[in-house]
Amino acid sequence: MPSLTESLDDAAGFEVDLDIEWESLIDERVDEELWFEGWTKVYFQPTIDAFASICRDELGQEALQADLESVVFKNEAGMTGDISYEDGVLTVDKEPCTNMDKVDKRTESIVSVLESSL
Repeated sequence: MPSLTESLDDAAGFEVDLDIEWESLIDERVDEELWFEGWTKVYFQPTIDAFASICRDELGQEALQADLESVVFKNEAGMTGDISYEDGVLTVDKEPCTNMDKVDKRTESIVSVLESSL
């Protein structure tokens, strides 16, 4: 089974520069198993799914590769969260263990943000 970063790179079709702001993500009140589930569902899976959607054809893959400089995962916005794309940086700013199962909604948000910017 590929690692999460390998899956992200595979979906994009190139090696993605990933910046994880660990200090903002760690919550010692959350057990390790729940944190890993949230980490996967809140940050990685929606980003992987969004890249797969954008890169389903050569035009989308070329656009993403030409413009995307890095992806940032962090938790500074708190419960409201935010997904943004500016100057080639996709930022997923969400709490790692809130609304974990809304993967499709986060995927749609990432696709929408990227499609309007690429």
